[in-house]
Amino acid sequence: MSAVPQTGEEQALDIGLTYPWALLLLPLALVPFFASQAKTLRYSSLSILPFDGLSFLFSNGLKLLTALVMLLLIVSLTKPYQKEQTVERMGKGAQIVILLDRSASMNENFAGRYFGGGASESKVAMARQLLSEFVLQRQDDFFGMISFSTAPIHVLPLTQDKEAILAAIRATKTRGRGVTNIAPGLYMALSYFTGIPVTGSRVILLVSDGAAKIDIDTQTTLTQLFHQNRVMLYWVYLRNKDSAGLDAKPANVNESTTPEYFLHQYFQSMGIPYRSFEAENPQALQEAIKAIGELENKPIRYSEKIPRKDLAETCYLWSIAGLFALLLIKYYELKTEQKLIKRYS
Repeated sequence: MSAVPQTGEEQALDIGLTYPWALLLLPLALVPFFASQAKTLRYSSLSILPFDGLSFLFSNGLKLLTALVMLLLIVSLTKPYQKEQTVERMGKGAQIVILLDRSASMNENFAGRYFGGGASESKVAMARQLLSEFVLQRQDDFFGMISFSTAPIHVLPLTQDKEAILAAIRATKTRGRGVTNIAPGLYMALSYFTGIPVTGSRVILLVSDGAAKIDIDTQTTLTQLFHQNRVMLYWVYLRNKDSAGLDAKPANVNESTTPEYFLHQYFQSMGIPYRSFEAENPQALQEAIKAIGELENKPIRYSEKIPRKDLAETCYLWSIAGLFALLLIKYYELKTEQKLIKRYS
């Protein structure tokens, strides 16, 4: 997904002071207006001196600059900071919960050969790499993550913290164990949306190479929760080349050797936005992830927290710049004075 400009106005600056008592020194910033900065010169008659407007502006500008530097130094002593803010943003994306299968079969490659959890040829390694790329391409999405096999494991709640999301995906390098038990994983994934305002698309991205039978009561409850939370479902089915497709109806409707077909039929009957992708090689998996990225590119509204920001350093930098300017002016003043002394001496 390409990045889009965020909209939404930030709140007005809310400034706090760590040491407000330092403001008692503010009257010192008026000293330059009362102190004489020029040398006293004697003339026989002041009436013979014409009014020099440029010198008048320069002299008062110098006083103003000196006062501003003193003001910045005093404000710096208060240790000012911008308070934490919550800003409403608009972007394009979705709230996506990744439900990643970590059963033992995910350690196999697409040809059915078994590898260790860290092997780059395994299905879970391919999924891990492409999911990481998917996360990096999407700017405004919220991601949560659950891994599951016999039971689901909470990994990460919905967040926009890219580093946390990528770390959660990398944590799946351990060897998978157990069987594919999808129903508890779906329950936990749906719970991620409970109590969160609906501000855009809500997606459960199921990445699995198998399925398990779900009883009728559990199907009914899951269907209600999908509708209640207004969640859509994508299933990326990582199948071996010799495995049957999701639409391949078994000869015996009572057989239990092809639970993927029956799960697919159940997902289609729920009455929610649902789409399946069958991937029997790394290229097909890459195309499936890419297609999901293109589909989930709708407007989303979200709140972004802007953390507290220290402003003292900025004040010190500006005061240093002002002091440098004053020193530069003083340097040229002395240089000019020396030239005049040499000329008339």
